[in-house]
Amino acid sequence: MSQPRLEFDIRLERPGFTLSMAGQSRPGITAVFGTSGCGKTTFLRCIAGLEPNCRGQVRLGDEVWLDDHPVRPAYQRNVGLVFQDARLFAHLTVAGNLAYALRRRRREGPALDEVIDTLGIGHLQQSLPSMLSGGEAQRVALARALVAGPSLLLLDEPLAALDYGRRRRIMPLISEIPERFGISVFYVTHARQEVLEMADHLMLLEQGQCVLHERVDTAFSTPANWARLGDLSPMVVWEGRVLARDEAHSCHQIDTPGGVLSVPGEPIAVGQSVRIRIRSSDVVLLRSADSLAGQSNVFPVCVISMTPGGAGLVLVQLKTGAGGQFWSEVDWQTASQLQLTEGVELQALIRPGTMRRYHAVQHFFREG
Repeated sequence: MSQPRLEFDIRLERPGFTLSMAGQSRPGITAVFGTSGCGKTTFLRCIAGLEPNCRGQVRLGDEVWLDDHPVRPAYQRNVGLVFQDARLFAHLTVAGNLAYALRRRRREGPALDEVIDTLGIGHLQQSLPSMLSGGEAQRVALARALVAGPSLLLLDEPLAALDYGRRRRIMPLISEIPERFGISVFYVTHARQEVLEMADHLMLLEQGQCVLHERVDTAFSTPANWARLGDLSPMVVWEGRVLARDEAHSCHQIDTPGGVLSVPGEPIAVGQSVRIRIRSSDVVLLRSADSLAGQSNVFPVCVISMTPGGAGLVLVQLKTGAGGQFWSEVDWQTASQLQLTEGVELQALIRPGTMRRYHAVQHFFREG
Protein backbone atom coordinates (compact mmCIF):
# COMPACT_ATOMS: atom_id res chain seq x y z
CA MET A 1 0.00 0.00 0.00
CA SER A 2 1.12 3.55 -0.73
CA GLN A 3 2.18 5.55 2.30
CA PRO A 4 1.74 9.37 2.12
CA ARG A 5 4.95 11.25 2.87
CA LEU A 6 5.18 13.51 5.91
CA GLU A 7 7.27 16.66 5.38
CA PHE A 8 8.13 18.92 8.29
CA ASP A 9 10.20 21.98 9.12
CA ILE A 10 9.27 22.93 12.67
CA ARG A 11 10.51 24.94 15.61
CA LEU A 12 9.31 25.04 19.20
CA GLU A 13 10.93 27.18 21.87
CA ARG A 14 10.64 26.61 25.61
CA PRO A 15 12.69 27.99 28.48
CA GLY A 16 16.04 26.21 28.24
CA PHE A 17 15.08 24.05 25.27
CA THR A 18 14.53 24.51 21.54
CA LEU A 19 13.23 21.87 19.14
CA SER A 20 14.32 22.62 15.57
CA MET A 21 13.82 19.84 13.03
CA ALA A 22 13.34 19.52 9.30
CA GLY A 23 12.95 16.41 7.19
CA GLN A 24 10.50 13.92 5.80
CA SER A 25 9.19 10.49 6.59
CA ARG A 26 10.42 7.39 4.84
CA PRO A 27 8.33 4.27 4.16
CA GLY A 28 7.99 1.78 6.98
CA ILE A 29 8.91 2.35 10.62
CA THR A 30 11.17 5.22 11.63
CA ALA A 31 12.62 4.93 15.13
CA VAL A 32 12.95 8.28 16.91
CA PHE A 33 15.88 7.60 19.21
CA GLY A 34 17.92 9.53 21.74
CA THR A 35 18.58 10.18 25.41
CA SER A 36 15.92 11.44 27.80
CA GLY A 37 15.11 15.10 27.25
CA CYS A 38 16.37 15.26 23.65
CA GLY A 39 12.91 16.08 22.27
CA LYS A 40 11.53 12.73 21.06
CA THR A 41 8.04 13.06 22.57
CA THR A 42 7.93 16.79 21.84
CA PHE A 43 8.56 16.03 18.17
CA LEU A 44 5.59 13.64 18.06
CA ARG A 45 3.38 16.17 19.85
CA CYS A 46 4.30 18.86 17.31
CA ILE A 47 3.41 16.58 14.40
CA ALA A 48 0.12 15.61 16.08
CA GLY A 49 -0.81 19.27 16.66
CA LEU A 50 -0.63 19.09 20.45
CA GLU A 51 1.90 21.93 20.83
CA PRO A 52 0.13 25.24 20.07
CA ASN A 53 3.39 27.21 20.07
CA CYS A 54 4.98 25.08 17.35
CA ARG A 55 5.82 27.10 14.24
CA GLY A 56 6.89 26.12 10.74
CA GLN A 57 5.42 23.76 8.18
CA VAL A 58 3.94 20.28 8.41
CA ARG A 59 2.46 18.55 5.36
CA LEU A 60 1.22 15.00 4.88
CA GLY A 61 0.88 14.24 1.19
CA ASP A 62 -1.39 16.94 -0.20
CA GLU A 63 -2.69 17.95 3.23
CA VAL A 64 -1.21 21.05 4.88
CA TRP A 65 -1.35 20.69 8.66
CA LEU A 66 0.83 23.63 9.69
CA ASP A 67 2.03 26.72 7.85
CA ASP A 68 3.44 29.08 10.49
CA HIS A 69 0.03 28.90 12.18
CA PRO A 70 -2.09 25.76 12.57
CA VAL A 71 -4.07 25.04 9.43
CA ARG A 72 -5.50 21.91 10.97
CA PRO A 73 -5.90 21.55 14.73
CA ALA A 74 -5.06 18.27 16.41
CA TYR A 75 -8.56 16.82 16.13
CA GLN A 76 -8.53 17.35 12.34
CA ARG A 77 -5.13 15.72 11.75
CA ASN A 78 -5.66 12.11 10.83
CA VAL A 79 -3.04 10.80 13.25
CA GLY A 80 -3.07 7.69 15.40
CA LEU A 81 -1.25 8.31 18.67
CA VAL A 82 -0.39 5.58 21.19
CA PHE A 83 1.37 6.37 24.46
CA GLN A 84 3.28 4.33 27.02
CA ASP A 85 0.06 3.99 29.02
CA ALA A 86 -2.76 2.59 26.89
CA ARG A 87 -5.33 5.30 27.84
CA LEU A 88 -8.32 3.11 27.04
CA PHE A 89 -11.80 4.24 28.05
CA ALA A 90 -12.24 2.50 31.37
CA HIS A 91 -16.07 2.36 31.15
CA LEU A 92 -16.07 0.68 27.72
CA THR A 93 -15.25 -2.90 26.83
CA VAL A 94 -12.56 -3.66 24.26
CA ALA A 95 -15.32 -3.90 21.65
CA GLY A 96 -16.67 -0.54 22.84
CA ASN A 97 -13.26 1.12 22.56
CA LEU A 98 -12.89 -0.16 19.01
CA ALA A 99 -16.43 0.89 18.08
CA TYR A 100 -15.68 4.42 19.31
CA ALA A 101 -12.61 4.57 17.03
CA LEU A 102 -14.61 3.24 14.11
CA ARG A 103 -17.21 6.01 14.51
CA ARG A 104 -14.44 8.63 14.41
CA ARG A 105 -12.90 7.30 11.19
CA ARG A 106 -12.47 10.05 8.59
CA ARG A 107 -11.05 8.04 5.72
CA GLU A 108 -10.98 4.52 4.41
CA GLY A 109 -9.06 2.37 6.84
CA PRO A 110 -8.26 -1.23 7.72
CA ALA A 111 -11.16 -3.57 8.30
CA LEU A 112 -12.08 -4.08 11.95
CA ASP A 113 -11.85 -7.87 11.66
CA GLU A 114 -8.40 -7.68 10.08
CA VAL A 115 -7.08 -5.46 12.87
CA ILE A 116 -8.54 -7.74 15.53
CA ASP A 117 -6.99 -10.78 13.85
CA THR A 118 -3.59 -9.13 13.28
CA LEU A 119 -3.26 -8.09 16.91
CA GLY A 120 -4.83 -11.25 18.33
CA ILE A 121 -7.47 -9.59 20.50
CA GLY A 122 -10.60 -11.45 19.38
CA HIS A 123 -10.97 -13.22 22.72
CA LEU A 124 -10.81 -9.91 24.62
CA GLN A 125 -13.79 -8.16 23.05
CA GLN A 126 -16.06 -8.27 26.09
CA SER A 127 -13.33 -7.44 28.61
CA LEU A 128 -13.04 -4.11 30.40
CA PRO A 129 -9.61 -2.41 30.43
CA SER A 130 -9.24 -3.22 34.14
CA MET A 131 -9.31 -6.91 33.24
CA LEU A 132 -6.44 -6.70 30.73
CA SER A 133 -2.73 -7.34 31.26
CA GLY A 134 -0.29 -4.63 30.25
CA GLY A 135 0.51 -6.34 26.96
CA GLU A 136 -3.17 -6.90 26.16
CA ALA A 137 -3.99 -3.27 26.89
CA GLN A 138 -1.24 -2.07 24.54
CA ARG A 139 -2.46 -4.35 21.76
CA VAL A 140 -5.98 -2.96 22.20
CA ALA A 141 -4.60 0.60 22.15
CA LEU A 142 -2.81 -0.17 18.88
CA ALA A 143 -5.98 -1.70 17.47
CA ARG A 144 -8.04 1.34 18.45
CA ALA A 145 -5.54 3.66 16.74
CA LEU A 146 -5.56 1.56 13.55
CA VAL A 147 -9.33 1.15 13.40
CA ALA A 148 -9.69 4.94 13.28
CA GLY A 149 -8.00 4.83 9.86
CA PRO A 150 -5.00 7.10 10.49
CA SER A 151 -2.78 8.42 7.73
CA LEU A 152 0.17 8.36 10.13
CA LEU A 153 0.83 6.39 13.30
CA LEU A 154 2.83 7.95 16.16
CA LEU A 155 3.94 5.56 18.91
CA ASP A 156 5.47 7.07 22.05
CA GLU A 157 7.39 4.30 23.87
CA PRO A 158 4.33 2.02 23.80
CA LEU A 159 6.26 -0.98 25.18
CA ALA A 160 8.35 0.75 27.84
CA ALA A 161 6.16 -0.40 30.74
CA LEU A 162 6.10 -4.05 29.63
CA ASP A 163 8.46 -6.84 30.57
CA TYR A 164 10.80 -8.36 28.00
CA GLY A 165 8.54 -11.32 27.20
CA ARG A 166 5.52 -9.15 26.43
CA ARG A 167 7.63 -6.74 24.35
CA ARG A 168 8.94 -9.67 22.30
CA ARG A 169 5.38 -10.78 21.53
CA ILE A 170 4.17 -7.34 20.45
CA MET A 171 7.17 -6.15 18.40
CA PRO A 172 6.45 -8.46 15.42
CA LEU A 173 2.86 -7.19 15.36
CA ILE A 174 4.04 -3.57 15.16
CA SER A 175 6.54 -4.51 12.44
CA GLU A 176 3.69 -5.67 10.17
CA ILE A 177 1.69 -2.43 10.36
CA PRO A 178 3.31 -0.40 7.52
CA GLU A 179 3.07 -3.15 4.91
CA ARG A 180 -0.26 -4.58 6.00
CA PHE A 181 -2.15 -1.32 6.49
CA GLY A 182 -0.21 1.17 4.35
CA ILE A 183 0.65 3.48 7.28
CA SER A 184 4.02 5.07 8.02
CA VAL A 185 5.05 4.83 11.67
CA PHE A 186 7.20 7.07 13.89
CA TYR A 187 8.26 5.04 16.91
CA VAL A 188 9.80 6.81 19.90
CA THR A 189 12.09 4.59 21.97
CA HIS A 190 15.21 4.67 24.10
CA ALA A 191 15.82 0.93 23.61
CA ARG A 192 18.34 -0.10 20.92
CA GLN A 193 16.82 -3.58 20.93
CA GLU A 194 13.52 -2.18 19.64
CA VAL A 195 15.30 -0.16 16.95
CA LEU A 196 17.17 -3.21 15.67
CA GLU A 197 14.13 -5.46 15.91
CA MET A 198 11.53 -3.29 14.20
CA ALA A 199 12.71 -0.10 12.54
CA ASP A 200 13.60 0.47 8.91
CA HIS A 201 15.13 3.90 9.51
CA LEU A 202 16.61 5.71 12.49
CA MET A 203 16.25 9.37 13.45
CA LEU A 204 18.72 10.24 16.20
CA LEU A 205 17.88 13.34 18.23
CA GLU A 206 20.32 15.39 20.27
CA GLN A 207 19.26 18.53 22.16
CA GLY A 208 16.19 19.11 20.02
CA GLN A 209 17.84 18.49 16.66
CA CYS A 210 17.95 15.53 14.30
CA VAL A 211 21.63 14.69 13.85
CA LEU A 212 21.19 11.42 11.97
CA HIS A 213 18.50 9.98 9.67
CA GLU A 214 19.64 6.76 8.01
CA ARG A 215 18.75 3.16 7.38
CA VAL A 216 19.15 1.16 10.56
CA ASP A 217 21.82 -1.17 9.18
CA THR A 218 23.85 1.78 7.88
CA ALA A 219 23.49 3.75 11.11
CA PHE A 220 24.72 0.95 13.36
CA SER A 221 27.54 -0.07 11.01
CA THR A 222 29.15 3.38 10.75
CA PRO A 223 32.04 4.02 13.19
CA ALA A 224 31.23 7.74 13.51
CA ASN A 225 27.82 6.78 14.96
CA TRP A 226 28.90 4.27 17.61
CA ALA A 227 29.48 6.82 20.37
CA ARG A 228 26.30 8.72 19.50
CA LEU A 229 24.21 5.56 19.70
CA GLY A 230 25.31 4.82 23.24
CA ASP A 231 29.00 3.91 23.26
CA LEU A 232 28.50 0.85 21.11
CA SER A 233 31.31 -1.60 20.67
CA PRO A 234 32.52 -1.76 17.04
CA MET A 235 29.97 -3.72 15.03
CA VAL A 236 28.26 -4.21 11.73
CA VAL A 237 24.56 -4.91 11.09
CA TRP A 238 23.77 -6.90 7.97
CA GLU A 239 20.40 -7.43 6.36
CA GLY A 240 19.95 -11.08 5.39
CA ARG A 241 17.45 -13.62 4.15
CA VAL A 242 16.97 -17.20 5.33
CA LEU A 243 17.98 -19.69 2.64
CA ALA A 244 17.50 -22.94 4.56
CA ARG A 245 17.00 -24.46 7.99
CA ASP A 246 19.33 -27.15 9.32
CA GLU A 247 17.24 -28.96 11.92
CA ALA A 248 20.03 -31.36 12.85
CA HIS A 249 22.17 -28.45 14.09
CA SER A 250 19.34 -26.03 14.98
CA CYS A 251 20.69 -23.33 12.70
CA HIS A 252 19.85 -21.39 9.54
CA GLN A 253 21.75 -20.65 6.38
CA ILE A 254 21.38 -16.90 5.88
CA ASP A 255 22.40 -14.95 2.80
CA THR A 256 24.10 -11.71 3.85
CA PRO A 257 26.22 -9.00 2.19
CA GLY A 258 29.32 -10.85 3.42
CA GLY A 259 28.29 -14.28 2.19
CA VAL A 260 26.23 -17.17 3.55
CA LEU A 261 26.31 -17.42 7.34
CA SER A 262 25.30 -20.32 9.55
CA VAL A 263 23.38 -18.83 12.48
CA PRO A 264 21.82 -20.84 15.33
CA GLY A 265 18.41 -20.10 16.77
CA GLU A 266 14.74 -20.95 16.86
CA PRO A 267 13.10 -21.81 13.51
CA ILE A 268 12.45 -19.03 11.01
CA ALA A 269 10.67 -19.55 7.71
CA VAL A 270 12.76 -19.83 4.55
CA GLY A 271 12.70 -16.50 2.74
CA GLN A 272 12.24 -14.52 5.94
CA SER A 273 14.24 -11.30 6.29
CA VAL A 274 16.49 -11.02 9.34
CA ARG A 275 19.17 -8.76 10.71
CA ILE A 276 22.52 -10.04 11.90
CA ARG A 277 24.71 -8.10 14.34
CA ILE A 278 28.40 -8.99 14.27
CA ARG A 279 30.63 -7.32 16.84
CA SER A 280 34.35 -6.94 16.31
CA SER A 281 34.91 -9.24 19.29
CA ASP A 282 32.98 -11.98 17.45
CA VAL A 283 35.60 -12.17 14.68
CA VAL A 284 38.84 -14.18 14.86
CA LEU A 285 41.61 -13.54 12.30
CA LEU A 286 44.01 -16.22 11.05
CA ARG A 287 46.68 -16.39 8.37
CA SER A 288 45.43 -19.75 7.10
CA ALA A 289 42.21 -21.74 7.22
CA ASP A 290 44.08 -25.06 7.61
CA SER A 291 43.21 -25.31 11.30
CA LEU A 292 39.55 -24.50 10.64
CA ALA A 293 38.57 -27.56 8.64
CA GLY A 294 34.88 -28.28 9.11
CA GLN A 295 34.18 -24.90 10.71
CA SER A 296 31.32 -22.80 9.40
CA ASN A 297 31.43 -19.03 8.88
CA VAL A 298 35.03 -18.88 7.68
CA PHE A 299 35.62 -16.27 4.97
CA PRO A 300 38.65 -15.14 2.98
CA VAL A 301 38.99 -11.41 3.72
CA CYS A 302 41.15 -8.47 2.79
CA VAL A 303 42.26 -5.83 5.29
CA ILE A 304 40.94 -2.41 4.27
CA SER A 305 42.21 -0.31 7.15
CA MET A 306 43.70 -0.44 10.64
CA THR A 307 42.88 2.03 13.39
CA PRO A 308 44.39 2.17 16.91
CA GLY A 309 41.72 1.45 19.48
CA GLY A 310 41.53 1.62 23.24
CA ALA A 311 43.29 -0.65 25.72
CA GLY A 312 46.12 -1.46 23.32
CA LEU A 313 43.85 -2.89 20.60
CA VAL A 314 43.76 -2.42 16.85
CA LEU A 315 40.44 -2.07 15.02
CA VAL A 316 40.73 -3.86 11.69
CA GLN A 317 38.28 -3.18 8.85
CA LEU A 318 37.75 -6.23 6.62
CA LYS A 319 36.08 -7.00 3.32
CA THR A 320 34.88 -10.41 2.13
CA GLY A 321 34.96 -11.63 -1.43
CA ALA A 322 31.22 -10.97 -1.64
CA GLY A 323 31.85 -7.32 -0.77
CA GLY A 324 30.52 -7.22 2.79
CA GLN A 325 32.54 -5.16 5.24
CA PHE A 326 32.92 -5.83 8.96
CA TRP A 327 35.40 -5.41 11.80
CA SER A 328 37.73 -7.34 14.03
CA GLU A 329 39.64 -6.17 17.09
CA VAL A 330 43.04 -7.60 17.94
CA ASP A 331 45.90 -6.65 20.26
CA TRP A 332 49.16 -5.31 18.88
CA GLN A 333 50.99 -8.58 19.48
CA THR A 334 48.45 -10.48 17.38
CA ALA A 335 48.56 -7.76 14.73
CA SER A 336 52.32 -8.23 14.52
CA GLN A 337 52.08 -12.03 14.35
CA LEU A 338 49.51 -11.77 11.55
CA GLN A 339 51.66 -9.18 9.77
CA LEU A 340 48.62 -6.96 9.43
CA THR A 341 48.86 -4.28 6.78
CA GLU A 342 46.36 -2.76 4.43
CA GLY A 343 45.66 -5.13 1.55
CA VAL A 344 46.85 -8.31 3.27
CA GLU A 345 44.61 -11.35 2.77
CA LEU A 346 43.51 -13.40 5.78
CA GLN A 347 40.88 -15.83 6.98
CA ALA A 348 38.14 -14.58 9.27
CA LEU A 349 36.10 -16.83 11.55
CA ILE A 350 32.80 -15.35 12.72
CA ARG A 351 31.88 -17.35 15.79
CA PRO A 352 28.27 -18.61 15.33
CA GLY A 353 27.30 -18.53 19.00
CA THR A 354 28.16 -14.85 19.37
CA MET A 355 26.16 -13.41 16.49
CA ARG A 356 22.86 -11.75 17.39
CA ARG A 357 19.92 -12.39 15.08
CA TYR A 358 16.95 -10.04 14.89
CA HIS A 359 13.72 -10.67 13.08
CA ALA A 360 13.06 -8.14 10.36
CA VAL A 361 9.52 -8.91 9.21
CA GLN A 362 9.25 -6.29 6.48
CA HIS A 363 11.70 -3.63 5.43
CA PHE A 364 11.16 -0.61 3.21
CA PHE A 365 14.35 0.59 1.60
CA ARG A 366 12.57 2.44 -1.18
CA GLU A 367 13.04 6.18 -0.76
CA GLY A 368 10.05 7.14 -2.87
